[in-house]
Formats: sequence, C-alpha cells, structure tokens
Amino acid sequence: MNQAAKIGVAILTKAILLIALFCVSQLEAQRRSTSVNVNSNGKTTISIKNGFGNNFSIEYKGDITLSDDDTDVVDISRGGYMDIKKSAFGNRRRIFMEPDNNGQLIKKYYVGGSQRSFDTEGSKWLAEILLEVVRSTTLGSEKRVNRMYKKGGYYPVLKEVDQITSDYVQTRYLKLLLEKNLGEKGLVATLKRVGDIDSDHHKASILKSNTKSFLSTPATTTAYIRAASKIDSDHHSATVLIPALNETSISDTQMNALLEIVRDIDSDHHKANVLIKSLENRSLQPESIKLIITTTGTIDSDHHTASVLKTVLSGTNLSTSEEQTVLATIENMDSDHHIASVLVEMLKSPLDSESLSRLLERLSREMSSDSHRSTVLRKAIERQDVGKALDAFLEALTKLDSDHHKAEVFRKLSEEDFDNTQLIAILKATNSINSDHHLSASLMSFAPAVSGAPQSVKDAYLEATAAISSDYHLGRAVRAIR
Repeated sequence: MNQAAKIGVAILTKAILLIALFCVSQLEAQRRSTSVNVNSNGKTTISIKNGFGNNFSIEYKGDITLSDDDTDVVDISRGGYMDIKKSAFGNRRRIFMEPDNNGQLIKKYYVGGSQRSFDTEGSKWLAEILLEVVRSTTLGSEKRVNRMYKKGGYYPVLKEVDQITSDYVQTRYLKLLLEKNLGEKGLVATLKRVGDIDSDHHKASILKSNTKSFLSTPATTTAYIRAASKIDSDHHSATVLIPALNETSISDTQMNALLEIVRDIDSDHHKANVLIKSLENRSLQPESIKLIITTTGTIDSDHHTASVLKTVLSGTNLSTSEEQTVLATIENMDSDHHIASVLVEMLKSPLDSESLSRLLERLSREMSSDSHRSTVLRKAIERQDVGKALDAFLEALTKLDSDHHKAEVFRKLSEEDFDNTQLIAILKATNSINSDHHLSASLMSFAPAVSGAPQSVKDAYLEATAAISSDYHLGRAVRAIR
C-alpha cells in the first residue's frame, strides 16, 4: 500500500471513530433525562434516567431533613413520607420512610420484592444513594446551601455545584447562594460558575434575576458581561442584555462591552430590539451611539435596520460624524421605502451643509424610485435650508427620471426664498424637464419671484422657456412674468 493510500485509510478510520463516538454520545444524551412532577396535594415525584439501565425515582411529601453529611434522613414532617427506588442492570432496590404517630422514622429496605434488614443493609445503601439523590434533585437544597454557607461561605457551595450535573439543580443552588450577602468576590466567583452552565435558559434566568447586584461594581459587571457573552441563544441573550443596557449604574466602557455582545446576535429581530431598548432610558456617549449605529449595519433586514436608525435619529442630536455613520449604514440597505424613511427622519433635525449635501448625494446612489426620492427632496425643502446645499439638491433633483416628480419638487422649491444667484441656478436646472406641460408649470411657479428680480434673473427665466416647443405652454410661461 502506497503512502497516499495509507493516509487515506487513516483519515477514513478517524472519521468513522468520530462518527461512532458522536452517535454514542447522542444516544447517551437521549437516555439521560430528569422529570419532576409536583401535584396539588404536595406530593413530588422525580424520575431520573442516567442511561444504560441505571435509573432511579424519588417520591416524597412533606419537609425532609437530611443529616449534616447527607448520608441519612433524620426527620420527615408528620403526614409525609419518602420512597426511593433504583434499578441498575436488573437489580432493583427500594427504601421507604415515614414517621410513626410519635414522629419516629420507620425505614424499610427492599431488594427485588423482598424486605431486608434496614439497619445492616439498608442504611449502607441509603448512605450510598442519598448523595446521588440530592445532587440529582433539589431535595433539601435550601438547607444544604444554608449549612454549607454557614460553614465556609460561598466557596463550598460552588464546589458542591461543580459536583452537580443537572443544569436545573445547579441553577437552584446558585440562586439560593445569591440570596446571601456575598460581597464582590463572592458575586464574581458565582458569575464565573453561571457562565459554565450549559443551558442558555438557566444561565439567563440567573443573570436576569440579579441584574442590579451583578452590575454594582466594575469587577462584578465585567464578570457579568463575560457570563452573558457565553449565551448562544439569541432570545435568551436579548432578555439578559436589555435590562443590563438600561441599568444606569454601568460605565460607558461597560456599556460598550455589552453592545459588543449584541453584534454576535444572529437574529435581526432580537438584535434590533436590544439596540432600540438600549436607547430608551440612558443618555449615551458618542462612542456608544456610534457603536449602536455600526452594529445596526450588521442587520440584514432593511425593516429592522430602519427601525433602529430611526430610533437613534429621533431621540438623539447627532454630531456630523455620527450623521455620516448613519449615511454609511444605509449603503447596505436595498429597500427604497426603508432608506427614504430613514432619510426623512434624519431631515427632521437641523443638518449642517456637509451632512445635508451627503444625504442628498445618497439619493441617486442608493435609491432608484422617483417616488421615494422626490418624497425625500420635498421633506428636505420643508425641514432644511436647502440653499446651503443647493448644488447637491439640484443634482439630486435633475437625476429624477419622472418629469412629473421633478415638477412637484420644483413647485415645492418655489415656496422658499432664494437669493438671485440661487434663483438663476434653479431656473437653469429646469432644463432637465422634457415635458412642455411640466416645464412651463415649474417655471410659472417661480414667476412671482422672477417678476420682481433683476434682469439677469428674468433673462435666465426666458432662456429656460426656450426649451418649450408648444406655443401654448410657451406663451403661458412668458406672460407669467410680464
């Protein structure tokens, strides 16, 4: 066998081994499960499958008290009981415990269907199985956490959590621990352990329930951000980030670190929702605003992109640099409708000549619809002093394809005041209209301003009428200034 063939066989063998290991792990994961049922009369039933024939169930009612070393049940409240059953490879064992009329515990031990001595065999098996029971369920969790915390603080509780495999049970222990006054070091250590939980649901439930305390110091906030960054689910990530971003106590640096996590959210809906919520209850610094805008640029949906940008524009007075970032972001958008909605929102605030010129330049470059482009141009006339960016405005206007839409914008433009030089430039721009009807109508809308203007303006008007071929429309346009 040559060298290439040997390499091929080695690769194939490794691939088959990896597939086999994956299949075994999947089978094992499917065979491992925990179900918990609590009925209306207070009875709790827990069924645990550990895979490959190693299963046990616990049914209990009442208040169960364990010994300090978790090897025995020392008390069950009146009317309560505890029933533990375990089967492993066909070997069935059971312990049943309940208090008598005097409160003393009666403990019975069974192997298969036969009762055996509890004192000699049952107590030993109970000591072996009980730790597995308490680490697989939340049985006695509150008393266990209290006992461990009283003895050694947060550290022994976290060490015990390391021995627990169930995310649900880990979460119960960590939430009980967080009810204590842990201090900064304890919170940081607990947050580190939260980040190691496999389930995004359980990770998020802990982070959401303690947001204020987790964000109380720079150290705990940093630990919180690290734990939050380990959540893969877009839904759960969003539910954690929204309250954190709205927490006014976090610093600008921490705010930006949280926003960096938002960038990794795949869902456009959740990403947009988090960004919009981050703008609601906090006055943001320019760096954060810019980060929100650039993160918006990673959203694929034009609808969600527009929603975020319009929220930014409606609630914040942007700097020229931030306005340029918004304009750069819309370059990634395809929908003329959504682009126009963003630009119209942007025009509601005063723009300097540079920002207004760049906005107008975007019209022809990013939009093809005359209807939407003309809408933006008319809004620009309503909201801005277009005279300070007249060259850019006229260039955008003359690039419209429709004479109808051009005429609409020229008529709107005629309602504003311009100096003579600007007026001449506008009149010259009407030569982009081909229709005699729309050209004459556009010129006539400026007739009142031209009539009282110097001869140079009138000459520009008459020069523009030379493009009208219809005698009827030409006569109307000329007579309008006499």
